[in-house]
Amino acid sequence: MNENLQNLGAVLLGRWTMSFAGLAIAGTIAWYLGPLIPGLSSTLSRALLILLFVLVWAIVNGILTWRRRRRGRALAKGVVDGGEAAARRSGRTEENEEVGRLRDRLRTSLAVLRKAQGRRGTLYEQPWFLMIGPPGAGKTTALTQCGLRFPLAQPDGTGGLSPGSVAGVGGTRLCDWWFADEAVLIDTAGRYTTQDSDESVDRAGWLGFLDLLKRTRPRQPLNGVLVVISLADVATVPAAERLSHARAIRSRIKEASDRLGVRLPVYAVFSKTDRIAGFTEFFDDLDQQARQQVWGMTFPLAKGVEIFTHEFQLLVERLDSRLYERLQAERSPDRRVAIAGFPLQIASLEAPLTEFLQAAFGGTKLDRAPMLRGVYFSSGIQEGTPIDRLTGLLARTFGIDQKRAPSLRPVAGRSYFLGRTIRDVILGEALLVSVNPAAIRRRRIWRWGGFSTVGVVTLVACLLLWRDASINRAAIARDQGAIDAYARTLTGIPLDPVADDDLIRVLPVLDSARMLPGNDGGPIGLTRSRFGIGQQDKLSETDRLAYRHALERVLLPRMIWRIEGQMRSHLDRPEFLYEATRVYLMLGNDGPLDPNLVRDWMVLDWASRYPGPVMQPDRDALLRHLNALLAGPLPTVALDGALVQEARSTFSRVSPAERIYSRVRPGAAAVAVPPWSPASVLGANVDGQMFNRLSGKPLTETIPGFYTAEGFRSVLLPALSAAVREVADESWVLGRPDEAAAPNASTQSLQALEAGVISLYAADYERLWDAMLGDLALVPFQSHADAVQKLYVLASPQSPMRDLLVSIVHELAPARMAAQADSHAKPGAPKGPTDSQGSRLAAMFDQRTADGGQVLPPGHEIDDHYRTLIDFTGPTGQAPPITGVFRLLNQLQSELAQLPGAESPSSVLQGSQDPAQLLLAEARRQPPPVSRWLHQVSAGGAAMVGGDAHQAAAAAFTGSEGPSKLCHQVVDGHYPFDPTSTADAPIDDFVKLLAPGGALDAYFKTQLRPYVNTSGTTWHAQSLGGVPAPITDASVAAFQQAALIRDLFFPTGGTTPSVHFTIKPVSADPVSKQVVLMLGQNSVSWNASVPPAPVKPGAGKPVAPVSTPPTVHSLSVTWPADALNEVGLTYHPDASFPVHAEGPWALFRLLSSASIEKSDEPGHFFIHFRSGAREATFSVETGSAESPLDQSVLQSFRCPVVQ
Repeated sequence: MNENLQNLGAVLLGRWTMSFAGLAIAGTIAWYLGPLIPGLSSTLSRALLILLFVLVWAIVNGILTWRRRRRGRALAKGVVDGGEAAARRSGRTEENEEVGRLRDRLRTSLAVLRKAQGRRGTLYEQPWFLMIGPPGAGKTTALTQCGLRFPLAQPDGTGGLSPGSVAGVGGTRLCDWWFADEAVLIDTAGRYTTQDSDESVDRAGWLGFLDLLKRTRPRQPLNGVLVVISLADVATVPAAERLSHARAIRSRIKEASDRLGVRLPVYAVFSKTDRIAGFTEFFDDLDQQARQQVWGMTFPLAKGVEIFTHEFQLLVERLDSRLYERLQAERSPDRRVAIAGFPLQIASLEAPLTEFLQAAFGGTKLDRAPMLRGVYFSSGIQEGTPIDRLTGLLARTFGIDQKRAPSLRPVAGRSYFLGRTIRDVILGEALLVSVNPAAIRRRRIWRWGGFSTVGVVTLVACLLLWRDASINRAAIARDQGAIDAYARTLTGIPLDPVADDDLIRVLPVLDSARMLPGNDGGPIGLTRSRFGIGQQDKLSETDRLAYRHALERVLLPRMIWRIEGQMRSHLDRPEFLYEATRVYLMLGNDGPLDPNLVRDWMVLDWASRYPGPVMQPDRDALLRHLNALLAGPLPTVALDGALVQEARSTFSRVSPAERIYSRVRPGAAAVAVPPWSPASVLGANVDGQMFNRLSGKPLTETIPGFYTAEGFRSVLLPALSAAVREVADESWVLGRPDEAAAPNASTQSLQALEAGVISLYAADYERLWDAMLGDLALVPFQSHADAVQKLYVLASPQSPMRDLLVSIVHELAPARMAAQADSHAKPGAPKGPTDSQGSRLAAMFDQRTADGGQVLPPGHEIDDHYRTLIDFTGPTGQAPPITGVFRLLNQLQSELAQLPGAESPSSVLQGSQDPAQLLLAEARRQPPPVSRWLHQVSAGGAAMVGGDAHQAAAAAFTGSEGPSKLCHQVVDGHYPFDPTSTADAPIDDFVKLLAPGGALDAYFKTQLRPYVNTSGTTWHAQSLGGVPAPITDASVAAFQQAALIRDLFFPTGGTTPSVHFTIKPVSADPVSKQVVLMLGQNSVSWNASVPPAPVKPGAGKPVAPVSTPPTVHSLSVTWPADALNEVGLTYHPDASFPVHAEGPWALFRLLSSASIEKSDEPGHFFIHFRSGAREATFSVETGSAESPLDQSVLQSFRCPVVQ
């Protein structure tokens, strides 16, 4: 019964029936309304028209039906043509047999399908999906368990099943066609995917099959591809085999896409999920409806495999959220263990799945990624042994036996996550390839709307036909009267050529022509015929031609005459002459017409020529006629070529950028921007208490608003693009027809013009602001109290300097301000990406010019010109320099405030840092006017703070507690500072003078450090806040020498000197058999035979050597800790003492008798002792490039002078 109703509905709603209904309506209208239309009044003519309708209806429907049946026949025939041709080319019997098997299966399927479908549609019109995958992946099982209805699944009389159902669930060897009510699913053999049995045979069958699809369904060969892969195989097979499967699948998809010429949506279905340990137990509580749900992920169209990891982790999180519920519901301990481990089992598949999907569906620069729509997991039949990846990994790691899980027992009719995945998700996207559902709906609406509209329009047209005759007669009479009145107004009015520009005189003629009934300005107008049998169009055309004739022969010549006079009288004004020439050439049809320019020009001219309210009606009437003239094409008028050439020679000396700039600069928008002045920012300080202008101009003098950030953003940038293109397209004004003939100016030329205009603007911008900034200055300090008060105001949170700088910087960064304003222009715009993602995408989309440079925003020249001043106020990611400047101002104010209560200026100067000096250093780093302001403050503050700096520093050095006296006591006439002296400098006094924190070090740090530049290799004296240093460079060198001695003799920073070195003999003269260097209680020797025992003073000669190779000893020595008050050098065998020294500096006296040679290695020296024919060489390692053993360091030191 249902099938009969469906067949009846197919007939009634079929194309033949519905189109026949339309044919009947059209024939009825033609028969009854035909007599109203000329040529259809006779019965024969209407019958022939209806017959023509029938013939067209039959031919169109017959062609559509024939094409529909031809496509069906082509499906059956195509497999033979394509497959057999490919097989014949290969010349192999196996390939011919493969194609033959495909042909026979398809013919049998189509024969049964035509009987089953009847009139419900053809195989061609259904969506087709291709299933591929390795052998045994579960493709056929997925079809049998997905819940689709296959009407052809009936016994074929031979004990098997016809196409539409495949016996068994172990896989299919050949291509099977599954004809469901919803779609056609093509189950390909697994070897078509892997092509590992016989590559040529498999490839021939596969490519022949693709050719069949392309030939028989050219517009939409396939609606999608289902890639079925066994999840158990992905989880267990080696990585190489897994990647081999992935590459094979990718190759098949690429071959299908390239062969068919479409980009197919691909759905990856991982079957046999039940083989993962715990699957059956975890989902055992699902009923039949729950088992039909989708378990997987569908990707957005713009995304693909790159978001699989994130989606897979969400899938695992969903399993974790369900874990507690399942554990509570399960009572069996073994099953609870399996349930608890299942989410981990799934999570462990992330790496192999990601690797597989990336290899199969990932994209590269050379190989576009397939359109992967989603990844899904399913289970058709639960059989086989579950795979436990976690315990398997532990077993392989620790070498223990893995417990084998029991095999699954299939449950009839139980499948997981197949039904809705295939029916709703995959088949639901059948139109994704090329068919838009909205287009189908619109097609239906247009079809029914068209039928309805034809009927309604025809009925209404018949009711209105009778009006045309009377309307036509009345229109002719009224129009003839108006034409006669217009002809009378033309009497005495000269037409082109003319010799006057009196427009008021010819205004009645223009008004009379405009009032003709066929024109828009007519008082009544002509009622138009609705069926084309009247004469209104002809009458209207006559009236329009008459008005057009008046505009072109009366109005236009007088406008041209007027502009010629204006050009002759303004040959000394290039800007005016250029615009006049533009209008002149436009009116003569010698250039592209700009109606707005012509209209604006004439309105301004008429306002000056016919001024006052009395002439306003005439000006309005002229404007209406001008608009009518500009609405149509202008005639070509012979212009004054000599005048045009003279004008061009005048204004061609002005560059295009200057012309653009001159158009934008004086506009009303530029004038409307508020100007900027210091007084508008300083407010109460406008009286000159804090700031003034060096030129004596008032602080209320302004900078035009056009040259502010707001003027740049709201005036220049919006007008620049249109003005640039406008001037770029005006080469015809300059008489360059080749450039004028070009359709558009090149992008480079437009950019060059824009850059030129901005450069002119930037030059004026910088000129005005440089003059303003160079003229602004702080009012000098008048007294100490005045300095304290002004510094307090300047350093306060409401500092006028801060307010003025912030306002100035806002105006000096127009490019940055424009970009910020644009970013906030649309508050409802979608949010941007996150910071990290935004940074990454920003790097990917980093714009570059053709030569590799960075694309800079318009106006960057101004921002760059004032970059240092902009950066001074921040923000730059850290505290801006302005913060430190105001902190220094505050410190200087505090210092000045404390100065009257201090005992002497030196008590103020002995702080760790001098704010006046720091301000001066800051002034050198900052741009004007900040540098000038800070220099003013620094100089004024330094003059207050450092007046007695020299006297204080000298008193501290030469006073009773100063280092001068101690220095001369230690250095003058004492060894080692005086190498000829026999008196040694006391070690304790040496420490007091030169140790870290000693007299010289403490004095330098507390008194002189701000006055000395220690950044280079040589120290130099420097002024502090404008105050000269109290010492000379010679004294600075002495302090630097003292610092070097301190670092060499006190390397640990303590108050005890420590000179550590390692010494060992290297060589001796041939005569000496042994050389002993005595260093206090220890010695080191060079022995030509055997190593001697350490020799102490007075111990006698060493044992006679024996014939053995030379040996050496080394000794580590620390001075003065090793009590080196007595040292000496002895040569054997005569035991002479060529060198001997005593005292605290004995070691240095001994070394002064030798020569020291630096080695190539830092910290390594050679000491050469020579006495007559005897000589010995020792190697010394000190650990530093500069050695304290070098006598020149101490001998060159002299006490500094501070005065």
